Amino acid sequence: MGRADYLKLGDWNAACYECGRKRKASELKKHWRGYYVCPEHWEPRHPQDFVKPSTPEQPPTWTQPQVDDEATMCTILGRNAIAGIGVAGCAVAGLVIPDTY
Repeated sequence: MGRADYLKLGDWNAACYECGRKRKASELKKHWRGYYVCPEHWEPRHPQDFVKPSTPEQPPTWTQPQVDDEATMCTILGRNAIAGIGVAGCAVAGLVIPDTY
């Protein structure tokens, strides 16, 4: 006979989820994870589990891209297809302007 093998009206035998020992159901405590354990294995939930993160900053409802103040001008040298001289968006493939000096 074990420690829980006695008659107690309105109570029943149950096993601890952690150690498996037989006890009366009224002696077991509900763990925060939802299962029942004996008092030796019961532990409170850690307070850090209840910390709420701060709400992130809300973005504006709409945005507009920043206007580029520096306008790209296509010049004769900028249309050149030579790397480092040609301007992006203006260079023409295969166009090489001969030296005029």
